[in-house]
Amino acid sequence: MPIVTKEHAMLPKALLVRGLAGFVLCAVLSHPSRADELRNIKQNSPVPAYRMPAIDGKVVTNEGLEDTILVLVCVSAEQRRSEKAALDSFKAWKALDNDRVQLVHITADIIQKSYFEGFRQEHGLTVPLAFDVDRAFFGKLGLIVLPTTIIIDAEGKLSHVISLHSSSYEQTLDAYIRHTLGEFTNEELQEHLAVGASNRKTPKSRASAHRALARSMRQKGMPDIARGELIKAREQDPESHDIILDLADLDITLGDLDNANELVDRVLHNQPNHRRAQLLKGIVHFQREQYDDAKSILNKALELNPNPERVHYYLARIYESDGQTKKALAHYHEALRGFLQEPN
Repeated sequence: MPIVTKEHAMLPKALLVRGLAGFVLCAVLSHPSRADELRNIKQNSPVPAYRMPAIDGKVVTNEGLEDTILVLVCVSAEQRRSEKAALDSFKAWKALDNDRVQLVHITADIIQKSYFEGFRQEHGLTVPLAFDVDRAFFGKLGLIVLPTTIIIDAEGKLSHVISLHSSSYEQTLDAYIRHTLGEFTNEELQEHLAVGASNRKTPKSRASAHRALARSMRQKGMPDIARGELIKAREQDPESHDIILDLADLDITLGDLDNANELVDRVLHNQPNHRRAQLLKGIVHFQREQYDDAKSILNKALELNPNPERVHYYLARIYESDGQTKKALAHYHEALRGFLQEPN
C-alpha cells in the first residue's frame, strides 16, 4: 500500500522526522516592546469599569462581559486624526468579522453630539459611540493624547495601546487584536507590525513583508490568513515568481489544484526550466493521480536542483505506488539525506 499523507503540506521532512523520536525544539520569545502606553494603567493591569450613555440613548458598559476582546477608540471632535482612527478602526473591526471582538468609540465632547451624528451617518459607522460626560474614564486611564486606542483582553486587562494615528494604524490594530485573541504569537506580532512599517517603503519591500507573514501564518496552520497576505504581496509585486509559486503551493494544500496549476503554468510559460515551478507542476500531477506525467516532470526538476528533498519524496511515493520498492527506498533515502544535510 502506498503511503498517503493527509495533505500536501506534510513535506518529506515532516514525514520522516516523525520517526526521529525524542527530538524537540523549544523557543522562548520575549514580549514585544511597546512605545505607546497609558499614564495610569499598565499593560496586563485591569482596566477600570465604565458605564456611559451612548449617542443612540443606550448605555455602554464593560461590566458582565465574558470572553470578549474590547477595542476602545478614544476620540476628539473635529480632529482629523480622531476621524481617521474612527474610520480605520471600524474598517479593521469589520474585516476581522469576529463576534468575540467589540468595538466602542468614546468621546468627552458631548456638546459636539450633532457633529458626531453627521460624521457617523456620512461614513456609515454603526459601532457604539459613548460619551465620557465628566471625563472620569479618561482620567482613570490617564490619557496622554487623542486619539488613543486601547485593546482589552478577555480578562478585562490592558493588552495594547496605540497613541495617535499613523499610516500603519489599521495594520497595527489588526495585529494587536489578533495577538490578544491568541491568533498571533509574539514573533508573529512583530512580523505583522513589520508589514505595517513597510507601508512607507517600496512595493517590493511591502511584498516581501507580506510574504514573510504569510509563511509564518502557514507554518502555524492558518492557510486562509496566509493566502490573504500572499494576495497582498502579489498586488505589490505582481510579476514575482516566488510570490506566484507561494500562492500555487498554498492552493495545492487547500485542494484548489486548478488554480494552482494555472499559477504554475504562468511561471513555466516565462521560465520553462524553473525548478520550483516544475516541482509544483509535478505535485499537481501527483495529486491528480497522473503518475506518469508527475514522474516525468519531477525527474526533470531534479536537474541542478539545490533543494531536491521534496522532489525525491514525491518520486518515492510514485515508485512505491508502482510496487518498485527499491527505487522508492532510494528516493526516500535521498530525501532524508538532504533533510539531514549528510554527505554522499
